Amino acid sequence: MSSLVLALDLGTGGCKGAVYTREGLRVALESRDYATSRPAPGIVEQDPRDYIAAAGEVAGALMAGHAIAAVGFSTQTPTLVLLDEHCQPLRPAIVWQDSRATAEAAELEAIHPEIRRAWFGFDLPVGPTAAPAKLLWLRRHEPEIWERTRWVAQPKDLAAHSLTGVLATDAWCAKGIASVATGVMHPDWMAYLDLAVDVSPPCRPMVRRGDGLTVDTGWSDALCAILASGAVEGPGRGFILTGTSEIIGATRADSTAAPGLFHVPSHVLGAPGVDLHFGPIQGGGATLQWLARFLDRTPEAIFDLAATPDLTPVLFHPYLEGERAPYWNSNLTAGVRGLRAHHGPADLARAVLQGVALQERLVLERARAGVALDTVTLAGGAARAPVWNQMRANILQRPLRVMEDLEASLRGAAMLAWRSLTGEPAPAAWLEGHPVEPCRGQAALASELFARFTMELPV
Repeated sequence: MSSLVLALDLGTGGCKGAVYTREGLRVALESRDYATSRPAPGIVEQDPRDYIAAAGEVAGALMAGHAIAAVGFSTQTPTLVLLDEHCQPLRPAIVWQDSRATAEAAELEAIHPEIRRAWFGFDLPVGPTAAPAKLLWLRRHEPEIWERTRWVAQPKDLAAHSLTGVLATDAWCAKGIASVATGVMHPDWMAYLDLAVDVSPPCRPMVRRGDGLTVDTGWSDALCAILASGAVEGPGRGFILTGTSEIIGATRADSTAAPGLFHVPSHVLGAPGVDLHFGPIQGGGATLQWLARFLDRTPEAIFDLAATPDLTPVLFHPYLEGERAPYWNSNLTAGVRGLRAHHGPADLARAVLQGVALQERLVLERARAGVALDTVTLAGGAARAPVWNQMRANILQRPLRVMEDLEASLRGAAMLAWRSLTGEPAPAAWLEGHPVEPCRGQAALASELFARFTMELPV
């Protein structure tokens, strides 16, 4: 058996690929970008053929120099790819950021929660960017395309199909199309969309090609990154995955959903006794980029400006584009409280960085629901700044474990590939990281800031 697997991440900006050993060492990395079209406010689309081309180029480059035993996938989601009966794209993919389905989201939110739970298998927040709202928009506004639609897939599903000839998906990426509980569309949801057939691809974990190559169906980029954090190894583990935006959550041996957060049941994770509770937030690297533009500095210069991870009493709510978890309110606005004449750019820099950390704490507290956490793991591209990482530990007032390999979604996809290949979880070496301890002298201010942060919500 080859000692190498290939991971492919179909992200928002392009496809990344990496080759990993059984011990978790990354030995090669490739990437290809693809274009995004924004022809009007709220409309965000991509050409599905670019997913196939980019994944093919990355896989070809990496497989040419390495003996690959298995391939694992990660994907942006919910990005809807409409396919005909021959698995050919019918229109541009509707990217997860697309928010055109505002009216449809409001209509679906007005439906009784028990009915939506029956349709989708859990309490799925139905905002304009969610799959159900997008599907209803397509049914209403593009009936000719809708009538020809046989499958609604994700970018990774289309890329995997190009490798295997088999169209498949996973239960989590199919959420809002199919039921997470059953893996198929509920008949009443099909009727609401005027569908005669189930358009969700079959849910299956992997495909083995005739040449012996194992291709794992994969997960969403969020779930892959959570897997790489080690949270799925057992209950009582927290995580912060920070990039342009962020994913924060915890695992519990409890299926009680936290208000405003996603709940992934243990059967979807393949981890008995481990239920996942998490939420995405808008802040993270995007907030840092905004501040850099606002102050006419580079992101690196912002950290130099902050200079110290000490907390400041100046309070910043990072709702520059509204907020997802736990509020799901696109009308929320950013705000600064406590700013006085003697404050300068350094105070604003610290306030903005700690504001993101405060939102992380808010979501983490909801996710853990009072359960003690053994560890909180930090990963992602925006975890490269020691000043920000220390500030996070100071706000959380708990130790952080910063992953050594910050490409968490790729790493998680590789772990899925190994699991499909061997039937066993990846070795402990995959989860290596270094600790960041909180400054206990900041505990009182951290508690005060968090209390103010949750009470003084901007509107």
